[in-house]
Amino acid sequence: MPLRPSRSSLAAPAAALLAAGLAAPTQASGFKLAEYSARDLGLANAGYAALAADATTIFSNPAGMTKLERAQINGGIHYITGRGEFSGSGSDAFGNPLGGGDGGDAFQDTLVPNLYAAMPMMDGRVWLGLGVSAPFGLATDYTGDWKGRYQAVESNLVTADINPSIGVEVNDWLALGAGISAQYADVKLTNRVDFGSVCLAEIEPVTPPGTCASFGATPQGADGTVELEGDDWSWGWNAGALVDLTPATRVGLSYRSEVSHDIEGSADFTVPMPLDALLAPAFADTGASAPLDLPASASISVRHDWNARLSFMADASWTGWDGNVEALNVSFENPAQPRSVETLDYQDTWRYGVGAEYRGWSDLTVRAGLAYDESPAQEDFRTPRIPDSDRIVLAFGLSWSPEENVTVDAAYQHLFFDDAPTGNVGDAGSRLTGAFDNAADIVGIAINWRR
Repeated sequence: MPLRPSRSSLAAPAAALLAAGLAAPTQASGFKLAEYSARDLGLANAGYAALAADATTIFSNPAGMTKLERAQINGGIHYITGRGEFSGSGSDAFGNPLGGGDGGDAFQDTLVPNLYAAMPMMDGRVWLGLGVSAPFGLATDYTGDWKGRYQAVESNLVTADINPSIGVEVNDWLALGAGISAQYADVKLTNRVDFGSVCLAEIEPVTPPGTCASFGATPQGADGTVELEGDDWSWGWNAGALVDLTPATRVGLSYRSEVSHDIEGSADFTVPMPLDALLAPAFADTGASAPLDLPASASISVRHDWNARLSFMADASWTGWDGNVEALNVSFENPAQPRSVETLDYQDTWRYGVGAEYRGWSDLTVRAGLAYDESPAQEDFRTPRIPDSDRIVLAFGLSWSPEENVTVDAAYQHLFFDDAPTGNVGDAGSRLTGAFDNAADIVGIAINWRR
């Protein structure tokens, strides 16, 4: 990291993260979402690739459609609320202590919807399905004068995945499924820019001494803003298999591919007067683009019916962050803003879950689950845009069937995060030293209607 920030490096923290679409800690690691099913939410998603209980299996394992009894539609909504608080100190690119507060509660409450429809063909041996979900997202938003303002203020990612799928019953013990995804990603990122330091680092060495001071430019004394927005459509695919080992035991395998986006958008700068005249044209509004590679994932799951009323589930799931979210590269149309690179060094993660379901009443089922989910973030590169850490997930849920063809699912999760220490140095040279204290709660509700 340069000790004397250049014009491009000071603009780059938000620009580089245009590629990442980073957001608040979620049910799954990094900025991945697992709020695809209110029913599975109550199991902490344990055994999700082997459950095949309703139309949400279109997301978790399309082969599971072959286990459904009738055509059905499932619509749900998840409400995510959390707390993300920073405590510690910061320094600017020249080693001066950073003024400002701790940023307040960074996590924004978020709604995550989903919708699925499945229908049988050829006497139920072939099923067609369509799912709409949000596999990545959420947001953080700090106060504009906090210590980490030169690395992050607002970060927002929204994705929408449209996933037509097919499931085929091969024989009595094997089913296969596959689908394609048309995925939309929309990103908005902002941070503050220390234009006082920009002036001293870039203008002062080539102008008469005191030029920056005459324009009111001092370190941390002439802050501006950069806002980046961009979006893209891209494609991916998924596949799955279900194997009935015995009438009581089922194994599920599922895979979702990487989706590679090329985010195209704009970088809009707000430079305080009268520095705007001095620093133009380097900070003129410009187009910007960056790759956004959303990782592949795979899972092996098992469901075992202990008896007619009690079932147990377990799974191990992998997410392939390494090689996708390592260093972020951003290009600007303005030639005065060279390509920017920022390191995140995300690592592959594993998630392990167990759950149980009890069907003790004709119209009511209760369930619970426990999971351990690793974070891809490393301490030295933990960005305040997503102060993620390992977490334990505790979940409870129930299903109620007021009518023979209608089921209402409701679930609750609490996420216990490990401490999230950081020593991250932004691309502008500012450093945060401290830790984030995080927690989150998720409530989900859905209605499944069978024809």
